[in-house]
Amino acid sequence: MVTAAKVRIRECAARDLDHFDVFGTGHVQYCRAEFARSSVTILVAISDDLPIGKVHIHWEHTDGAVWLEAAAVAKPMRSQGIGTSLVQAAEALAAEHGFRVVDLGVEDSNPGARRLYERLGYRSVARHDFQYAGAPVPNPGVVMRKELA
Repeated sequence: MVTAAKVRIRECAARDLDHFDVFGTGHVQYCRAEFARSSVTILVAISDDLPIGKVHIHWEHTDGAVWLEAAAVAKPMRSQGIGTSLVQAAEALAAEHGFRVVDLGVEDSNPGARRLYERLGYRSVARHDFQYAGAPVPNPGVVMRKELA
């Protein structure tokens, strides 16, 4: 069994992107575009030299806040603390860069993710309709925020 304790989290390398299909259809192409942007950092959770989780940090969200998006853990690896470790690593990196607020969005169709974020101290601050390629229409959810210590 893979647990968060056995996983290494680091910045994404170009070679990791070839394996992002583990996160679902469309992730490889989308993540390649994100990886090329200087305003985005992708963190990956690695086990046996392969990505099993990821989260994107958008540095140019709003004044004093970063935006986390596209967090994903490979299905067989869920509920083992890997998502928690990824979000905490993203928060630590944001704090190292001087940010004190982290925002993220979660769709209503993903109550498990919302419970995770609430457990980590995020609170709903606004309703939102998330629109992206392949998303259902409408795709309601919430924007959540955490102030870092």
